[in-house]
Amino acid sequence: MSTSWRRAVLAKGRSRHNWNAPGINPTSVVHISAAQISSVPGPIFGTGQQFVYHLGDANVWVSNISPHAGGVEYILHVDWNEPLPVAVTITLESNPPVETQNL
Repeated sequence: MSTSWRRAVLAKGRSRHNWNAPGINPTSVVHISAAQISSVPGPIFGTGQQFVYHLGDANVWVSNISPHAGGVEYILHVDWNEPLPVAVTITLESNPPVETQNL
């Protein structure tokens, strides 16, 4: 079973972020996605989320995902000239990799 956290941010260009969460360590499998969002008047579907995703004109992506003891660092890219509202979802897989190949 996996665990996910979601946060909304205003971002533009290339920005470095850190998310601290219990259970994340340097060997954790962490997936991060990001997309442009729009606000809605109230929580949707009984959650605390007050935004919906939409396919905007800006390119939005995440790179350099680096788990560490107690969290994960990543680079958020928003290819736009002004700050845009973006949601980032961080998912921690419950199982470690079944195999690791070193250099």
